[in-house]
Amino acid sequence: MTKLIRALTFDLDNTLWETDVSILRAEDVMAHHLRTLTPSKWMAEFNLETFHALRKLVVKEQPQIAHNLTTTRKETLKRWFENRGATTAIADDLANEGFRVFYQERQNVTPYPGTVATLNQLSKNFKLAAITNGNADLMAMQIGQYFQFSLKSQDFLEPKPAPGMFEEALKRLKVDPHECMHVGDDIEHDVIGARQVGMKTVWFNMHSLSQKGDTLADYVITDLRELLHLLKLHG
Repeated sequence: MTKLIRALTFDLDNTLWETDVSILRAEDVMAHHLRTLTPSKWMAEFNLETFHALRKLVVKEQPQIAHNLTTTRKETLKRWFENRGATTAIADDLANEGFRVFYQERQNVTPYPGTVATLNQLSKNFKLAAITNGNADLMAMQIGQYFQFSLKSQDFLEPKPAPGMFEEALKRLKVDPHECMHVGDDIEHDVIGARQVGMKTVWFNMHSLSQKGDTLADYVITDLRELLHLLKLHG
């Protein structure tokens, strides 16, 4: 079956790297930066719990932006400062500046062990692309050199598991669904999403979770390096 594969698509967050570490660090850097720009009372109550609670409220009020993490973060920051007396113009400026710092730091990810070498070898034999519901700028990262492109949900009407991004990836890669294998850690977003358009699927089950995913996916791996054996690429 794997000998028919011509291309692979990858999820990013929690598939190529651990997301929480980079996000938490980026939020800390963002908060520190904003404290240097604003009156102390505006950031006195700022912490992850209060910020995330406000973000949930913003998304509840504006569900149409839920899949766009960039817009969601900016709108939440804007609301935070407006709630503390900032004018709309000032709140906008602070939100944009806060996001700029956050986004820059958010790109500082540490790939899982073996990921870089695996992508390097895979890229010599297959066309690689990324499909993410996040907003990481893969093509600006060092590992971006192994990918032809990266699709983000914020540029589409719907996030995974909707078929739009998968279908666009197939179109750009110029392969049929059965010739492409999608690798991701999320059963619903990655395995079910890719499977519904006819792609082969690999569930990246790093923590050996016991779920129905091992029966839904064509293959299950706990380490990305297993892809080399799966695709008969040794050494």
